[in-house]
Amino acid sequence: MVEEMCSTASEWVKICIKVVMGVFVVMILLCYAFTYEYSTFKRKPSPISRNIFDNETEFQNWWTTQEQRKLDIEKTCQKYGSSIQNNIKRNDLMHDRSHNLLFCRNAKVGTTTWLALFAKLSSSKKTYKSSKSLHNHVPHLFPFTKKDPDPKTLAQTTVSFSMVRHPFERLVSAYQDKIVDNASPGLFSNLVSKYGNFSFTKFVKAILSKGKSKCRRLSHCMMDRHYLPFISRCAYCSVPYAVISKAETFEEDKRFIGAMAGIQFEDIQKHKSSGGGTKELARKYFELLDRKTVDQLFEFYKVDFEMFGYSPEVYQTYAN
Repeated sequence: MVEEMCSTASEWVKICIKVVMGVFVVMILLCYAFTYEYSTFKRKPSPISRNIFDNETEFQNWWTTQEQRKLDIEKTCQKYGSSIQNNIKRNDLMHDRSHNLLFCRNAKVGTTTWLALFAKLSSSKKTYKSSKSLHNHVPHLFPFTKKDPDPKTLAQTTVSFSMVRHPFERLVSAYQDKIVDNASPGLFSNLVSKYGNFSFTKFVKAILSKGKSKCRRLSHCMMDRHYLPFISRCAYCSVPYAVISKAETFEEDKRFIGAMAGIQFEDIQKHKSSGGGTKELARKYFELLDRKTVDQLFEFYKVDFEMFGYSPEVYQTYAN
């Protein structure tokens, strides 16, 4: 009788142990699933169905690059904290409700091309024959209004994106287009009245001077938009863009941004300044600068360099 009772008790112990182990395993799996889903949501604030792509592997490779770009932004935001935290202005955003696109534009970073692409998406049949016409009219076709959710929320529910390029090449493009080609007479006259000529060296000196007086904090920078730091306009620490496009990967980025929105952007001739390719011009102009000036320029745009993975080294070697 005693042996039978002991045997029964032993069986119950075994059953209890199995039940407890089973519950433990289930809890571990549930915790893992919750953690994975949360981390996935945190990394990808704008989840997009990937079944719309013809080449899944190609998209995965591109998306991996996007994940790294956003991780670089997150690390830079953590490093500099509140000094680069700012709120975005409504008129810097374009919201295409029909195609669920949200675009923050930086000056001299392919903006004219993007405006031409957006113009093709609009219901307006108007044609725009100049860059000036595009900039004056197209943003008003896609306003970010007070009825829209706040930028952070909207960025998480749209195909939101912004575009950047190497900070020094951007400066060269701005100088060539706005000063040499005289696309902005006001900017040209101000430079001449203060510095006596319109050389690239004087242009850089003007930027450094304005940086000290009008951009003491990147979170509140009042410089001209053509050389305003990227972080000071598009608020990358506050707005979780789904895509960070770069001038160096523009065609690939454009194709996948379009695919995510369920559209195919047309091929459009890019806006070009005089003087040839920007990289060649950049070398020509940076050879006119001394190393100290280039280092000062890098220090001013340091956050942009770190945030978007660019290096000043080749331009430092150009300096005399």
